[in-house]
Amino acid sequence: MSAEGAGGGAGDVFERVAELLRLARTALSEATTVLFQPTAKGEKKMAAVDRALEELWQEAEDLVSAGLATGADQDGDIRTVITDMYVGEDVGRMGVLARQVADIAWARQTKPPLPGPVRDAVRGIGEDCLALIDGARDAVASSAAAPGTDARLADITDQHVRLCRVLLSESASLDVVDAVDVSVLSRCYVECAQRAASVALHMALFRETAPAS
Repeated sequence: MSAEGAGGGAGDVFERVAELLRLARTALSEATTVLFQPTAKGEKKMAAVDRALEELWQEAEDLVSAGLATGADQDGDIRTVITDMYVGEDVGRMGVLARQVADIAWARQTKPPLPGPVRDAVRGIGEDCLALIDGARDAVASSAAAPGTDARLADITDQHVRLCRVLLSESASLDVVDAVDVSVLSRCYVECAQRAASVALHMALFRETAPAS
């Protein structure tokens, strides 16, 4: 999202951010498949995670670097600086979270599956997170699309609280390793959803505050 994108073609800015969300979503989705469908070509899925993350992190790093470089210039465009840094940091963090999910998913290939109710709870949070990212991406790509991220994020947070209550009450009868995996996975999904919602909100503000042509 360099000055070229923000200053020359506003459409390019939104297309680039939508593509970043797509990459983050791809990585998280492939990792989730490995987690819940361990026999479904796990190695190929992990390779897809790696490819998406490599591209995502490069783009995110470019954005943050561009924002910092432009910010050091007194004549730099404020909209470009803020947007580069906000979006770059959010999507970069989404990549880190997707990597964590992938690493846990891969490590669990040799472990027994999680108990049904806990497994279903984590799967539900993950699926809702992916749906929220889809909505955020659609909203970034088109001003006509309503993200609906607030309601979705509130629901994901509620699901996470319910799962935490189960874990802390020890009613799921998990061993320590499984309990830690469940806790980290659910937190990763929740924060990923938060970051995607943040990107959608910032880009809505970017669109709303565009100077009159």
